[in-house]
Amino acid sequence: MNELLDPRARHLLRSLIAQHIHDGAPVGSRMLAKSSGLDVSAATIRNIMADLEELGLLAAPHTSAGRVPTAQGYRMFVDSLIQVEPLAAMQMNQLRETMNPAAGTQSLLANAGEMLSAMSQFVGVVSVPQRGQFAFRHIDFVALDGNRVLVILVFTDNEVQNRIINTRRVFSPGELEQTAQY
Repeated sequence: MNELLDPRARHLLRSLIAQHIHDGAPVGSRMLAKSSGLDVSAATIRNIMADLEELGLLAAPHTSAGRVPTAQGYRMFVDSLIQVEPLAAMQMNQLRETMNPAAGTQSLLANAGEMLSAMSQFVGVVSVPQRGQFAFRHIDFVALDGNRVLVILVFTDNEVQNRIINTRRVFSPGELEQTAQY
């Protein structure tokens, strides 16, 4: 949709949305003629606003009012705020080296967060689905003292986690082995 707009229409849409956010009221063509910085008449601005309304980016709350942005207009405004540039070859090589799948999940997550932060110059946050949504490849049980059992889980992504659980009774090593094989 953004490519359907010429630079002047994009600028006018941004100005209208900024003014609407500032004032909280419909924005008229005279106001835009003064605040947009464009060297065009109010009539030209009305024509551009009519085109933006046809595209579904603006709406008129009533006939004599100015215009307000629609959800689609806000979406275009927000999308235009962020300009994403492709990664340089050096960054792509660094990404491939750092994000080696054989490194393990914890290492991948730590590296991804650090790299995201370094590349964007913002805080990087990486999250994954809860471990309960992953299948595990292998499970072992080791009897500890009393009613405690060490559970060793090996997930399909080669991540290993150990958990200690308390049981209602003491289990023999044979029972634990049989349970792991089940």
